[in-house]
Amino acid sequence: MDLKDIKALYRFLKSTDIVELEVEDSRGRVRVKRAEAVSEEAVRIVTPAAPVEEKKEREEAKEEKSNIKTITSPMVGTFYRAPSPDAPPFVELGSKVKSGQVVCIIEAMKIMNEVESEFTGKVVAVLVENGQPVEYGEPLFNVEVE
Repeated sequence: MDLKDIKALYRFLKSTDIVELEVEDSRGRVRVKRAEAVSEEAVRIVTPAAPVEEKKEREEAKEEKSNIKTITSPMVGTFYRAPSPDAPPFVELGSKVKSGQVVCIIEAMKIMNEVESEFTGKVVAVLVENGQPVEYGEPLFNVEVE
């Protein structure tokens, strides 16, 4: 979708009582959602990949069955496993991590933001490829807590 189409959807939503509208075509998908507690509207463009909500539900189901906890993205940006292209990854599959240890970087607006583990345990799954865009709340790693 181009900006003209998104603006038209925004104007339409603003003139109605509709709270959320999602439209998909061959060029992608866009979701326009009116903030309920604030008078401003929020616009979010979603990539054609599987919705974050579905991924989150699958991860939550896994967590309920065992002592597996998920480290999620604190923001929208680009996921990097290492501090630089020639450096080794912060963590590998099977690595032991401690609470507060840096596990990856999320680049947002040319700023490198370190993501720290909230748990102490062992990395049992790396859920995102290096250089892949991520959404807020998207699962990044599964950690088997001790």
